[in-house]
Amino acid sequence: MHVTLELIVQYATLGTLLSGLVSLVVWARIYRRQVNTQIFIEISARYAKLRSFPAGFWARPDSGQPLPERNDEFTAYVLQYLSMLVFAHVLHERRYLANDLWTILRAEHQRTGADPLFEREWNLVKKQFEMYPNFIAYVDSLLPTRRPGTQ
Repeated sequence: MHVTLELIVQYATLGTLLSGLVSLVVWARIYRRQVNTQIFIEISARYAKLRSFPAGFWARPDSGQPLPERNDEFTAYVLQYLSMLVFAHVLHERRYLANDLWTILRAEHQRTGADPLFEREWNLVKKQFEMYPNFIAYVDSLLPTRRPGTQ
């Protein structure tokens, strides 16, 4: 086999093309991880801000104790929380969030969804999210009375 300059140029071109494709794939993965990190930081900051409002909201009443009286402060708080939740849910549906990030967020959502106070407030404000039927189904699935195998 005779190696010509033309053959060397063809192999060099192929090698350059392959290394360019590999670089592009690596860059895309790094960029996606960076975006997911930024989203996680933003969502975490929003959760932290919500945690400070209102005092005592996240305290779990004993199962035998009645829920506190309904008030507008709780409803406004739940609407803020749900606005953040719908944002995360839409990002997940559109595949902007990595699955491991969604797993972390979903665990938080399930913990909150298990709270009877949250369930009561959700049932009051659910209609405000009618334009997001998948989100409504998602939140309903978080509630203990709606999870498969309960009731």
